[in-house]
Amino acid sequence: MQQKKLIHHYKNYAYILALVVFSFLINFHYSFIGVMPLDNFVLYNGGYRVLKGYVPFNDYWLVTGPLLDYLNALYFKLFDINWISYVSHSSTFNVLISVSTYFLFLNIGLKREWSFIYSLLFSVLMYPAVGTPFVDHHSSIFLMLGFYLYMYSIINKKFLLLLYVPTIMILSFLSKQTPASYGIVGIILLTFLFYFFEKNDFKIIFKNLIIGSTIGIVFIFLFFFLTKINIEYFITQYILFPQTIGKFRISQNYHDFNIFKLIHEFKFIFFYIFALIYFLITFIKKKNFREIQIIISIVVLALIHIFHQTITLNQNYIFFLIPLLAGFAHHYAEKNYDKKKYLIISVLVLICFFSVSKYHLRFNEHRKFNELENINLTLASKGEKIHNSLKGIKWITYLFPKNPEFEINQLRNSLEILKSNNKNIIIITPYQFLAPALNIYDNSPNQWHHPSVSFPEKGQPYFSNYKSFFLEKIKKNNIKGIYVIGKEEENTPALIFQENCLEKNKLDEIIFYYSIQKNCKDFE
Repeated sequence: MQQKKLIHHYKNYAYILALVVFSFLINFHYSFIGVMPLDNFVLYNGGYRVLKGYVPFNDYWLVTGPLLDYLNALYFKLFDINWISYVSHSSTFNVLISVSTYFLFLNIGLKREWSFIYSLLFSVLMYPAVGTPFVDHHSSIFLMLGFYLYMYSIINKKFLLLLYVPTIMILSFLSKQTPASYGIVGIILLTFLFYFFEKNDFKIIFKNLIIGSTIGIVFIFLFFFLTKINIEYFITQYILFPQTIGKFRISQNYHDFNIFKLIHEFKFIFFYIFALIYFLITFIKKKNFREIQIIISIVVLALIHIFHQTITLNQNYIFFLIPLLAGFAHHYAEKNYDKKKYLIISVLVLICFFSVSKYHLRFNEHRKFNELENINLTLASKGEKIHNSLKGIKWITYLFPKNPEFEINQLRNSLEILKSNNKNIIIITPYQFLAPALNIYDNSPNQWHHPSVSFPEKGQPYFSNYKSFFLEKIKKNNIKGIYVIGKEEENTPALIFQENCLEKNKLDEIIFYYSIQKNCKDFE
């Protein structure tokens, strides 16, 4: 008997170790295959800025989560400023959520072997699609961890753990406003809904969440105090301006909303949601409140992500929900069926394996998230040709898919131009490894440069706030000119300043220099 327990014990450790190694390495591997400069490097420079002592919101306009800049700075501090350190960050978080998912499966009663398999499949679709640290993925990971802990505490009646849920949700919010905000609302609604199932426990649940929220608020103020972030800047850049974008997207995307189109787009996710709803109806009839709470929680978590996906500009990234929901459906199929159990489970498993294989091929192998799906990846060149900090990258982008060597030469030329510069300048570029590579500060008033999304354009709300912020940085740092490196960013300065304030010179195919004419009206 003792020997069996020992074998069981070590078997569990073996599964965890295998999951840790696999979930780290699969993300690490795919993060080196091709890049999308705007998305893949935005947080690279953010981490570098924080490491050099600059403060988000105060020193640069930021509409996405500041937490990732601080986490990247930590990795750069520990492991140096390079691509390997950078993607080790995202690979670590792929491990964190995959292992947490494994324990969640075990907790609901799914067999150990199946818990391992579904968690493994989950890790394939979680972070590898983008590879590099990304605000949506981090926000989703913290959101799921908050839901996992909430479910665990409710299921096992370990209500003291609820004290930590609000702080985890705040970490999600500091990664990105959404889906975190929807998750916070979801937790609140679930708590009041569960009042009807657990009236005796509701008081302690509610009390611990309130205490936990108080702890979370203290954590936020401590975060602001330690980072010296200006709260007024934070509210304008992170709350008020992004709200205008969110309202616009919701009005646009849901103007001609078609539920059938949505279900078709996420058919495999909805397949498992519908299966879980069927099991939910069964448990409602049996008045099995524990299972009702579990199913409602996981379905709400899935629906939050679907809603978030419909209003984000990014590629679809939520297909990791398929193995997550499949694991729950598998567990409830085992609990509810005897005669047809193996047939139903076989269908659930086969659909999961098929869909995971499909999206693995599309997003990991073909790098669809990074706009590389229809590009010949074998044409990729070596990232270290640009700079040693990019060693290991198979460099190819959607910008120059047939001639990555040309792009590499342009970037090497950019580094030489910037190296020889002796003026105070601003650098606007999607290639945000340039300043870190030269150990200089780019003075850019933005974290990243996506007109109307990362900063307001003329005519948008808060444009005057942004323009004043930009002008203040130019005057404070005695800026003489703006280097724009990137074909798509060529006219970015003209979106902010009057035409007679800038004199444009083309230095190379993707390299432009704008000298600032400080006698113009904008600088009066």
